[in-house]
Amino acid sequence: MVGQPKHLSDLARIEADVRITCRQCGFEEDWQRDAFARHLFALGASQVWSEITRALRCRRFGCGSTNLRAAAVPFARRAANMPRRVGRLDAHLLDTAMKVLEQAVHTSRGRAVATLELRLALLVVYRYSHDRDGVRHFWQRASAADRTVDDGLVEPLRSIRHHLVQAGWLAPAILVDVPRTWPWNSPPPPGWLVAEEES
Repeated sequence: MVGQPKHLSDLARIEADVRITCRQCGFEEDWQRDAFARHLFALGASQVWSEITRALRCRRFGCGSTNLRAAAVPFARRAANMPRRVGRLDAHLLDTAMKVLEQAVHTSRGRAVATLELRLALLVVYRYSHDRDGVRHFWQRASAADRTVDDGLVEPLRSIRHHLVQAGWLAPAILVDVPRTWPWNSPPPPGWLVAEEES
C-alpha cells in the first residue's frame, strides 16, 4: 500500500495496528484494528481514515485534546504489537477473570474476599500481564478484613487493567462524552446543550 490508507479496513491487508498520537501532549496509544473499529462504532464515528480522529479525545489525564493524529503501524515494524492478536480463548479467559475481580471489588466492603475463585482469576491475569506486584497487592488487600475504605480494591484493579491494556490484551475502555446541559438562560457555550424548559 502506497501512502495513507483510505479506510480502517485497509489495515487488514497490511496487518497493522492503529497508533493514535496527541499533537498537544505527545501521548501515544496503540489499538488493535478490530478493537478500534468497535470503539468507533460505539461512538458513532466514521471509519474513513481521514475522519477517524474527529470523535476522539486524548486519553491522557488532564489533556483531553482533540488535536490527534492516526498512523498505521505494521506488525513487522513493531514486534511488540504481535501479542495484540488476541485469540478467542485468551479473550474469554481474561474476560472471566476480570469479572471475578470486579465482583470481588463490589463485595469487599468490610470483609475479606480472598476466595479460591479470586486466586484462580489472579493467576490467569498474571499469565498475561506478568505484573507480580500488582497481583500480590490485590491479593493482600483482598485478604485483609480490617482495611479502611481508603485501602479498597479499586486502585489495585485499576493498576491490573492498565497493565493489560498496555500489553495489548485488553482494549482501552470506551470513553463516551456525556452531553453537558447549560442550566442558565444565557446562551450556552460551545459543546453545551440548552436545558429543556419545564412545562
